[in-house]
Amino acid sequence: MRPARFQQLLLDAAASLPGAAAKTFADTGNTRHPYGVVVEAGGRTTNWQLIIMSAPGEKWGDHPDAEPVLGEKPAGPAMPAELKDLAAVEQGLVAALLAADPGEIAAVEVYSTLATPPAVGHGATVDLRDGSRAFINHVR
Repeated sequence: MRPARFQQLLLDAAASLPGAAAKTFADTGNTRHPYGVVVEAGGRTTNWQLIIMSAPGEKWGDHPDAEPVLGEKPAGPAMPAELKDLAAVEQGLVAALLAADPGEIAAVEVYSTLATPPAVGHGATVDLRDGSRAFINHVR
């Protein structure tokens, strides 16, 4: 999945969070990262940078995006009752993403639920069925 399409999927998913609004980084004037989503929910604003790795052997360029590879949706976090802290927004965002996904996501790893989270602290690694991989990283 290419970055622009993943960003749109996440943007649409974020807009479905209870009481949330979402915009792309570009819509908020953030030019530091080419792809990302700003989520306003639970009385806070959070910024989620997107990094997408292409599928092995795929070269993004002049050819169109390949047809989506679909399969059974993986299990993920439940939607939190309230988006009261950063971990709840992270888990809600991933839950909404999985609900919006047509079946392209093969697996997801939510950072705040790991025994040893990565340095970024909050976010997720999303493995896609076409072999590409998306990283959703909380940034300040």
